[in-house]
Amino acid sequence: KTEYVGPIEIQADKIKSIMTDHPAEVHLVGGEVLKGKIKTTEDGKLAVESSPERAASTVEWNKVATINPPPKPPAKLTGNISLGGAYQTGNTDRKSFSAAADASIKGERDRFGVRFIFNYAEEKEEVTTRNLYGALKYDYFFTKKFYGYLGLEMLKDRFKDLNLRTIVGPGVGYQVWDDPIKFLFFEAGIAYYSEDRRIAEDDSWVAARLAGSFRYTLSKYLTFSDRLEIYPSLANANDFTLRNEAAILSPLGAGWSLKLSNILEYDNDPPRNISKTDSTWILGLQYSF
Repeated sequence: KTEYVGPIEIQADKIKSIMTDHPAEVHLVGGEVLKGKIKTTEDGKLAVESSPERAASTVEWNKVATINPPPKPPAKLTGNISLGGAYQTGNTDRKSFSAAADASIKGERDRFGVRFIFNYAEEKEEVTTRNLYGALKYDYFFTKKFYGYLGLEMLKDRFKDLNLRTIVGPGVGYQVWDDPIKFLFFEAGIAYYSEDRRIAEDDSWVAARLAGSFRYTLSKYLTFSDRLEIYPSLANANDFTLRNEAAILSPLGAGWSLKLSNILEYDNDPPRNISKTDSTWILGLQYSF
């Protein structure tokens, strides 16, 4: 590749002779890297001249993976922080606040993500909502699309009778899209599901995990995203929990967006006097980086 022409590909078995005037990096199939000026020997092998770190060596062409490969791109950090709230006085005395963050760092073969959401509300000086959700996930890509993961989720919500809900387990995923316009993956795995209750009896079981995440930029003024996770018990498929986070964003400029989001939580078999469904609407501002 030069300034005036694109990359030119040549099959290795068609190369008769090669020589460099400057040191080159020869990456072998086994992972070893040889540095030095190179040239082709009379018997068709590749000779790498000596360097201060090592002696001269000769290798077969079928042992060479690449010569002077392009540098690996640095890990990329992306994410967002959002804040929302309301304050009402008069006939209704109500205050509410929400904060959330979502960040991921992606390297050449792996990806690490972290998320948290905090919601608080009180009406007439009585707390009506207080919950904290957090998640960690590590993905390792076996191919460009297919990966394995290990995930951890935690939820604390006194109004669900939860001191702490913990979900941890491995699985596999398939990345369909991942670009600035669209994003989509599907995941399936197994999880250990544990609930530490405030009043009801503590419980734990093994569940399957089915999940997906979708984002699409409909126009320069509108982006839609949705994240769904379902946990059916392996002992009883009718006993399951579900969490869905959907959002609509409208960019304001300089990384800021107006965000309307909905968090839907469903527990098919909750403790006594606890509702099966919780739905939370949040209007706020989001900063993306």
